[in-house]
Amino acid sequence: MPRGRGSSVSTHEKPNVDAAVDSDKDNSRHKRSAYLLLGLFILFLHGSWSVYRMQFANLPLPLGAEQAGKRGFSEASALKHVKYLTGLGPHAVGSDALDLAVQYVYAEAEKIKKTAHWDVDVQLELFHTDIGANRLAGGLFKGKTLLYSDLKHVILRIVPKYLPEAEENLILVSSHIDTVSTTEVPEIAVHV
Repeated sequence: MPRGRGSSVSTHEKPNVDAAVDSDKDNSRHKRSAYLLLGLFILFLHGSWSVYRMQFANLPLPLGAEQAGKRGFSEASALKHVKYLTGLGPHAVGSDALDLAVQYVYAEAEKIKKTAHWDVDVQLELFHTDIGANRLAGGLFKGKTLLYSDLKHVILRIVPKYLPEAEENLILVSSHIDTVSTTEVPEIAVHV
């Protein structure tokens, strides 16, 4: 039966009850997503704080040379050496500043040899390479050849006296004290 203008329910209007229910759902979604974002942010902050506490706040304090003794590592002494080497300015391969840096490292290695603990054998050697080449097999410069000449190396071996097999299982700590010729601040790196 068709309804006319005078009927009580119009087909063109939606009841207000549905609109009120829809707006309540939207409001609850927005409230839920705001609480969810706040909770995730708090979780992120707590996680960041935990990582900081575990990695940095629980580290021991740096030791001085006297506190480290003959067997320990002194961060203060290591920083003193880095400051001296960077104070030389840029020292590229073949420069006089690099020769001074190598002499300094050799003199400090001599001090290590003289003050070493009685149960270790300290061997010190100054090694000189005239010329050489390395062909790079991977990375950005794959296939390129690296040429070098007039390189000086300080080799320091610390071996326990009472473990003859220890010399076959040494750990190599390699570092370079030369800098890139175009840098303003010396680049000193240590590789383990």
